[in-house]
Amino acid sequence: MFRRERWEQIVAILEIEGSASVENLARRFGVSVDSIRKDLQSLSREGRIERYYGGARRISNPTPTAVRRSGQNFARGSGTASRPTAQTHPWPWNISEPTLGPISVEQEADTTAHQAREAVARRAYLEINNGDSIFLDVSRTNLLLADLIAEGDKRVIVTTNMIEVQQRLSSLSHVTVLGTGGYLNVQVTGSMSSATQSLLEPLLMAKAFIGASGVNLKQGAVTSNSIDTGEMKERVIHNASYRFLLVEEEKFHRPGVFRFASITDFSAIITNASDPEILAKLSRYGIPTLRSNPS
Repeated sequence: MFRRERWEQIVAILEIEGSASVENLARRFGVSVDSIRKDLQSLSREGRIERYYGGARRISNPTPTAVRRSGQNFARGSGTASRPTAQTHPWPWNISEPTLGPISVEQEADTTAHQAREAVARRAYLEINNGDSIFLDVSRTNLLLADLIAEGDKRVIVTTNMIEVQQRLSSLSHVTVLGTGGYLNVQVTGSMSSATQSLLEPLLMAKAFIGASGVNLKQGAVTSNSIDTGEMKERVIHNASYRFLLVEEEKFHRPGVFRFASITDFSAIITNASDPEILAKLSRYGIPTLRSNPS
């Protein structure tokens, strides 16, 4: 399914149901929550839906741009572009989950990756104890870990440079949230600058959960895709008593660009990897490997 087609179906679902959460839409379309968030951002910019924290709702008075776009979609093939009425919609009114069509290869890969991140996040949550002070860096896996913290009852202090983690945890009575500050990188919705590193320097935490772009098992290198990202992670590693590397199996096949740490810099590796060759190579470094498989 093309992205534009998914957008039309999202709009139709909201027209029928009034609202939907990001997680619900991700399950229905078989894509990651990150993909759905980007869809909702685009639809909101076009004035076709109204976003709220954790989801979206239909809007009663769409913008002229949104009306024209919907009319063009509905009238495709008829030679005219008419304004949709209460009886006409840009997608079948009786839309339901079975009518969403087969999952494409791209969607299936996205879903598999999301399940892998969920498995790693669930295993990481077991390493958090009541009263811990922890750090969550910019990582899609850490975003899922933040959801588990929000749903749980462990009292924790969370320091993070990821804006979405702050948003998800800031209103909870059992979580104290500290933002690192510094210049915001809008592409990753997190702070990655030298100012962030300076603000992090005096902060100590019991446990840090660190994501990575890739792991080179031959060289024992843990990598990121940018110098700023890697230097920020390196600072956190130095400040934490226990350092957990969160990495899905497919990242052991990515070389990465910037080396910010060695495998031996971590207290443990949390992964869903099941490949015997990968596990054997990890064991040679003498670092505990904490495994969790997708459910």
